[in-house]
Amino acid sequence: MPVGSYRFHMGVSAFFELPTRDARALLPDHLEPIEVRHERSVLSVTAFLFDDSVVGPYTELLFSVIVPPTVAAWGQHAKAGFFPFFAAMSSAEARRIKSERFFFPYHPGTIDAQFIETDDRLRVRIFGAGDPLLDMSVTQGAWETTTHLLQGFMMNGRQRLRTTLQISGDYTVHENEQGSITLFPHPMTERFFLTGELPEIPFREHWFKNGTEVFHKVEAF
Repeated sequence: MPVGSYRFHMGVSAFFELPTRDARALLPDHLEPIEVRHERSVLSVTAFLFDDSVVGPYTELLFSVIVPPTVAAWGQHAKAGFFPFFAAMSSAEARRIKSERFFFPYHPGTIDAQFIETDDRLRVRIFGAGDPLLDMSVTQGAWETTTHLLQGFMMNGRQRLRTTLQISGDYTVHENEQGSITLFPHPMTERFFLTGELPEIPFREHWFKNGTEVFHKVEAF
């Protein structure tokens, strides 16, 4: 049963290699990271510009470790799983509602964002308390209209939780390594990236337009 639906104008998700030792340090004991090669796991950096929600338009930034999905009670098998370890929003009320519903670890600080679209590229600039936090871009591949089924994992104290997530809309994905990221030193994120090993180029780039993000009921497992 859907418990949250959010319309988005624009969204981006880029995958980067992350040392597996760092990925495991971010995960609870019952989750394992997916490796793209030996000792290299996957960091997902996602940003959405929501234009229709119960609190109006807002921006969301999410850092996650990609993990295998599990067999869940809801319908089809998910394509992938993710465990968010850092999340931030431009709206305090949206942050309150989503953290209460889905237990993602939202940072109490508020972010600002710019989504800059050109013919073949989307650039996202994120600021926290007026200071630059992230500058990321992805590029265009072939467009299609599709739905992706994912699982989000979270913890509520010692309770293990998951939710099924559908993202539908216009979508392009490729592994041409044409995007980029700059992560600036910032109090919001500095404790998560201590090794300095985050690559500057994503190995996979996702770009979404004009779609819907639907969360289903959170379940313990």
